[in-house]
Amino acid sequence: MDEIKLDDVQKDALQELANIGASHAATALSQMVNRDIKIGIPKIDVVSLGDAINCVKDRNVAVGVYLKISDEIPSYVLLLLPKESAFALSDMLLGNESDETKTILTEMDKSSIQEVANIIMCAFFDSLTVLLGIPIIPGPPALAYDEPVAVMDYVLIQIGEVANEAIIFNIDLNEEEGNSFDIDMFLLPEPKSVDIILEKLGLACGELITTEG
Repeated sequence: MDEIKLDDVQKDALQELANIGASHAATALSQMVNRDIKIGIPKIDVVSLGDAINCVKDRNVAVGVYLKISDEIPSYVLLLLPKESAFALSDMLLGNESDETKTILTEMDKSSIQEVANIIMCAFFDSLTVLLGIPIIPGPPALAYDEPVAVMDYVLIQIGEVANEAIIFNIDLNEEEGNSFDIDMFLLPEPKSVDIILEKLGLACGELITTEG
């Protein structure tokens, strides 16, 4: 079975794509909430799915929004937000006062968080569509709210055997009033999807290694 293997040049290229995508996502979110949203430089790593779960196992309750990307580069994407970040984003979108004691997601909260996540992911991948010349069309988002490991397990059950590894982008959002939001974006691609992206960047040689299994 193929696994993703990136050298430093390829990783830097994906890092730059992530920077551009994240910048577009911040701009779209700023326009959506009518506030200035700044975004830090996303940190990128490639890990096995088991290690992806380990990355979040010590965190508190989280909200996950996941969707499938079109067949051009078959992949799933999961945005995982700590409960506090998810509720704060929802309150910001709905114009509500921030409530740190909040523990239950209302239907309005769920809808607004899905909308925020959809805006972030669509803006992110729309910019990559322009850069790569590949139509990258996110499907409708679904939401899960639980312990982070449970959210990850739920998503992995949904995607079956599509991916063995995850490309993790850690994204820090900061808005003009000082609130910050920590978001982990997990790209769960088939190895050939990474191959296609790297080919478009002229960096395809040696990106995959074959293992037994």
